[in-house]
Amino acid sequence: MGSVSSAIGSAAQEAGATIVTRAEVSKLLIDDSGRVNGVLLADGTQVPSSVVLSNATPYKTFMELVPGHVLPDDFLHAIKYSDYSSATTKINLAVDWLPQFRCCNINHPNSGPQHVGTIHIGSERMEEIDSACQEAVNGLPSKRPVIEMTIPSVLDKTLSPPGKHVINLFIQYTPYKPLDGSWQDPAYRESFAQRCFTLIDEYAPGFSSSILGYDMLTPPDLEREIGLTGGNIFHGTMGLDSLFLMRPVKGWSNYRTPLQGLYLCGSGAHPGGGVMGAPGRNAAGAVIQDLKEMV
Repeated sequence: MGSVSSAIGSAAQEAGATIVTRAEVSKLLIDDSGRVNGVLLADGTQVPSSVVLSNATPYKTFMELVPGHVLPDDFLHAIKYSDYSSATTKINLAVDWLPQFRCCNINHPNSGPQHVGTIHIGSERMEEIDSACQEAVNGLPSKRPVIEMTIPSVLDKTLSPPGKHVINLFIQYTPYKPLDGSWQDPAYRESFAQRCFTLIDEYAPGFSSSILGYDMLTPPDLEREIGLTGGNIFHGTMGLDSLFLMRPVKGWSNYRTPLQGLYLCGSGAHPGGGVMGAPGRNAAGAVIQDLKEMV
């Protein structure tokens, strides 16, 4: 996924774009006519522009970055009450050796085809998935989480020292606010992480012993650190009531917004989440069309 972003960034720079990172946007600047006039950074720097494309979630864009009085009440109401519930947690690990999966009956340290691609753990039957989901709906982290494992260092040796590896775990299902504890509690976090590692041990004996360290991002962490409202990686649920003509809300599915000059280009716009770049490409097309009409 990082390579996709790097490729897009390189193409933009070759075309003359300037990319600035670690520059937090504090708010959007609106002129007296109600048109976007640029952005204000957290350090006080003003960046003037007649066009702004927001890759933030619709909630963050309109409820936090845009002054509320400039947007229609019905639009704000729809944005405010959109579903941003999430039940996913990410764990990134550094390990001493590759997992040895019981089903492969192989016992050697080198990587093989079983370490490439996405490895699914804890989802052998639909009943298991349903049970894990219902537990999170009821406010409890799944007893047997559904885990997707990837081992990127198998394909890219630069990601880890020789003989070591990095592993990514995409875990479902974890509620934003668990009823039996708090993600702020280190002991509670550790307990859930160990639950995940123990489940993997069933499929790859000794996995827990291989762990050198890990970093866990629960839904509130994803919201705080990456700006994902509710921890939702798709910038809003992908239900039938929030897709196609309803994304992000009814009447505003064409990347344009009630503020002239402001466009949505992220996963909160049609066609939604996924590593494909379609919302951004479509939004760019809308901007180009509008600029041509202004000439």
